[in-house]
Amino acid sequence: MIEIKTLWWIVSNLSFITVLVTFLLMIYWRRNLDLGLRFYTLFILLGVSAEITMRLCIYVFNIPNLFIVPIYYILEFFLISYLYIKYMLNRPKKWLVISVVLIQVLLFIEGIRSIFYDQIYSFNAYGKVLVNTVVIVYSLLYFLELAKGYKHKTVPELTINILIFIYYVLTLIVYVFINFLINGNSSVTMYFWVFHSLITLLFYLSISVLIWKIGTNRKLLLSGLL
Repeated sequence: MIEIKTLWWIVSNLSFITVLVTFLLMIYWRRNLDLGLRFYTLFILLGVSAEITMRLCIYVFNIPNLFIVPIYYILEFFLISYLYIKYMLNRPKKWLVISVVLIQVLLFIEGIRSIFYDQIYSFNAYGKVLVNTVVIVYSLLYFLELAKGYKHKTVPELTINILIFIYYVLTLIVYVFINFLINGNSSVTMYFWVFHSLITLLFYLSISVLIWKIGTNRKLLLSGLL
């Protein structure tokens, strides 16, 4: 029977490879993508960069890599907020923009506190919990606008929103529990990390399939049902 750490190593590496493949597909078929998906390439680039940096810290420089986490979620929130406000939501209200700015400041403060005041060998994902919660709100606002007929729907845009909603809901569950477990029972924690890596693998695999379909079939850029 495969040990849980070995299973995590396998799934996490497969997940990383899937993210790289998704990024390369987005670059290759960039001209076929709408503006929102083109911008999403930056989000994937952020994930690739964070993953490579974390691996370099451990395997090359032999230093703790947890300081990458707050840097990642600060930039993640900025990019995904820009994606929804600029490309996916129809005329966002001022209260949403103001709320986003305030949350961004809060995340920056929390990130600085986490980097300089938390122990470098400990982990907290409170910032990620906040980011995931807000992204879920973005996704629900998108569905609400569709239901009320406020915006024009395209298959790629609707699909990416559905994938984002599922991914951030599932990973939110992981981060909520992992905040209490990460510095405790390591064997239990590893099951959550395996689940997280599996979710990430399936998420980016789905995006890769979407990009491939768009690249090989321009009709997907037209309005329609899934």
